[in-house]
Amino acid sequence: MPRSPEERTATRARRWRRWGLIALAVLVAHGIAVVWIARNHQMAWPPEPEQIIPTLLLQPEPVKPPVPPAPKAQPKPAPPKPRPAPPEPAHTPAPAAVPASENSNIPVGAAANTGMIRDLGSESVEGGENNAPSAPEARFSPPPSTTLHYATYVNGVRNEDGVIRWTTDGKTYTLSVEIPLPLFFGSLAFRSNGVIDTYGLTPARYEEVRGRRQPDVTTFHYAQATPASGVAGAPTITFTRTPNVLPLPVGTQDRFSVFLQLTGLARGNPERFTSPGLTLEIPIADTDSVEVARVQHVGEDTIDTPGGTIHAQHFIRLPRREGDQRRVEIWLSAERGWLPVRLRQTEPSGMQFELVYQSQEGGQP
Repeated sequence: MPRSPEERTATRARRWRRWGLIALAVLVAHGIAVVWIARNHQMAWPPEPEQIIPTLLLQPEPVKPPVPPAPKAQPKPAPPKPRPAPPEPAHTPAPAAVPASENSNIPVGAAANTGMIRDLGSESVEGGENNAPSAPEARFSPPPSTTLHYATYVNGVRNEDGVIRWTTDGKTYTLSVEIPLPLFFGSLAFRSNGVIDTYGLTPARYEEVRGRRQPDVTTFHYAQATPASGVAGAPTITFTRTPNVLPLPVGTQDRFSVFLQLTGLARGNPERFTSPGLTLEIPIADTDSVEVARVQHVGEDTIDTPGGTIHAQHFIRLPRREGDQRRVEIWLSAERGWLPVRLRQTEPSGMQFELVYQSQEGGQP
């Protein structure tokens, strides 16, 4: 029997109500997803400066160098004969002082703060003669220009691929990192540029861009002689995120130049960087502060990558203070020119950010 007009009208009304409920549920689900993604990517790797630890590279503590053998005792001179003048005592050369850097802006002993390997345990040696590291023990060999591609993960879930571009002419460098974010959130972008000297990288400017926000810039002001007095002023560091003007420790790296600082030190000192317990120290600047960080060599691991397995040396950032639960790790591979093949940061909340090497263009394998 054909339905009456009233029945057809009631049926259409029920259908419209059903579709309206479905559309409302879809909109609510999308809203929840957008909020979750937005909150999740507020902590995108590396997290906000107040969350991050100075990038994963701290200045490792080198293995204790062997104590030099004690100098042989000088034979006692024979007693002088009568009348002839006594012989002049043999001249014993004074211990060589630690050479000052050719750069007047770097004070004596600055090598201990420039990413050079030093044995913290040697400070207890009598006389402290072994406290100052010598340049040959910490050669710096920057890698050639290269572009590195990484797979990125958040809590184990694959994200967009990331890129690290390293460009250098041997005297200056530019380092840029880009990690795209999904949907309309833009990308995480980090840029560092500066010069290269005997001890490694000397950043001049560091910039962070998170999503579509304005960039946060950190500027390094090194000591320069004033025209009036000719006396060099104290080095300082400034930020666009805060009006603070802070002292600039010698050898300070930014949150990403520290990665390539470790790479250059490892290339120049491969045997030392595979030593058990090696620990380095490096002052690291972010967008509002400077903090000394440490990284320690854990051992050798095998990293699974899309191109196969890679052997790499595993380093971790030691806790900065009691109760510090943030964990930062880096893997450097001699097979890839000591470039980072894996980066991982675990937040106190358990959230984890990770970059895994995929391929590279240029550079030395």
